[in-house]
Amino acid sequence: MADLPIPALSRAREQKISELSTHFANDDLTLEDLEKRIEQVYKAANVTELEAITADLHPAPVSPDQQGRADRGSFGASQSPAPLYQRARERVLAIMSSTRRVGRWAVPQELDVLAVMSDTKIDMTNALLPPGVIDVNVRAVMCAFKLIVPPNVQVVNEMHSFMADVRSKADGFSPSGLPARANASIIRLTGLALMAEVKVIVGHRDDAIFDDDDEDDDD
Repeated sequence: MADLPIPALSRAREQKISELSTHFANDDLTLEDLEKRIEQVYKAANVTELEAITADLHPAPVSPDQQGRADRGSFGASQSPAPLYQRARERVLAIMSSTRRVGRWAVPQELDVLAVMSDTKIDMTNALLPPGVIDVNVRAVMCAFKLIVPPNVQVVNEMHSFMADVRSKADGFSPSGLPARANASIIRLTGLALMAEVKVIVGHRDDAIFDDDDEDDDD
């Protein structure tokens, strides 16, 4: 296939990255596999090479006979109510974009964040935190990442940095050195910051829930 004009190829690459991001969010790809395939996207010279990058991720087609049998098998089955939305692990992907997670939301036990050339803010001030250790793994590349935590929440900072600024204003241990409560939430921050700025800030629950003004939580 002849190479596409540069603008058309650029749009095709953006669409392919968006498709890969969806697969990553659906747990179809690991973080390492996502990074490898994005690198392949930028090396692709035409649409054929782009389509080959996700060819193994497309489900096999279902024949009409198979679909009919599946529909008949499910007819009359008891319909149980859907369970409440709850995930033990979530992923946040921000590539050349601005991403905000604020307000009232359920924090998973494991949160993976990949931020590349972006401005990303995760605000847990008014969120529901699960008890125990909450693992927040961050890979920040040439970006600004901000994590806002509620007061009196212990944050263990284990991030590595290279040509980056990683700062935490949260307590690294329980107040007065006392043991943490049995149902207390402890955030363990891990990952790598490469030419990035990573900040952990203590928020206030009486702040406006959907306040997106970052000026008052920088210092």
